[in-house]
Amino acid sequence: MKRTSFVIPSLALTLATVLPATAQVTETGTTATVVTENDTIVVRKVGFPTETGRNPAYANNSPETYNRSSRLPKRWKWHGGHWAGVGIYYNGLVRNLGSLGLPAGAEYMRQTPKSIGVNVNFADLTLVSNRHFGLITGLGLEINNFRFDRNISLAQDAGGYIVPDYSYEQAGFDVRKSKLTTVYLNIPLLVEFQFGRSREGRRCPGFVNFGMVGGLRLQGHTKIKYRDADGDMHTKKQHNGLNLRNFHYGVECNIGYKWVALSARYYPQSIFVSGEGPNVQQVNIGLSLMF
Repeated sequence: MKRTSFVIPSLALTLATVLPATAQVTETGTTATVVTENDTIVVRKVGFPTETGRNPAYANNSPETYNRSSRLPKRWKWHGGHWAGVGIYYNGLVRNLGSLGLPAGAEYMRQTPKSIGVNVNFADLTLVSNRHFGLITGLGLEINNFRFDRNISLAQDAGGYIVPDYSYEQAGFDVRKSKLTTVYLNIPLLVEFQFGRSREGRRCPGFVNFGMVGGLRLQGHTKIKYRDADGDMHTKKQHNGLNLRNFHYGVECNIGYKWVALSARYYPQSIFVSGEGPNVQQVNIGLSLMF
């Protein structure tokens, strides 16, 4: 008799485990009954009639169904890097990153606040990634405009070295614009870390990436716009004889949230070929909008 009383509760417990769809939890003293069916919680409020129900025992109750898995936090997933987009920045010339002044003899290349450049990054590509980190590359254009504070242009001396051309200033012309423009096709190699909460599988909002960037020069020219003594406007461009570097390389860092980033880039070598122009390095600081 004692053995029979022990077997019956054990059998009932086994059936409750094997058949979870029929398990019921009733809160005494309330009007709600919770029925667990697989991974779904069904809340049935007593007193609300209905024509159909998943459990015939509660056919007269109104069901409110919640998917338990939808209430759990989503696992973070990699959804691509942040490099493709457009950016606007101040591009300046410095002696080196530790000293933001120009080297001796190159003071004529001092920039104005209108030295504004543009990045147009067509695409980025994730090479390898896991849940938190990724290695990305891409392809983009870098357009630099170095606006000179003095009314000068650039020219070569007898030895082929880049020197300032003061002829416009000495002639008393009203110079409206004087700048050096360079255009490079860039390819980066960046390590990116993404952070923040992910909701419903979307990308995490915060990111930091940094690494190397290298580029091929597509174009370079000087442009000077002035008004002569007769009041006539003239614009002159010079594409040759500037001794600009054909390839450049540097370091880049982007810190952003969602689609906005603070971007910085520094090239440790001179923008001119070594020994053929002032030893001035380029630095860019600005904002980027990531696609």
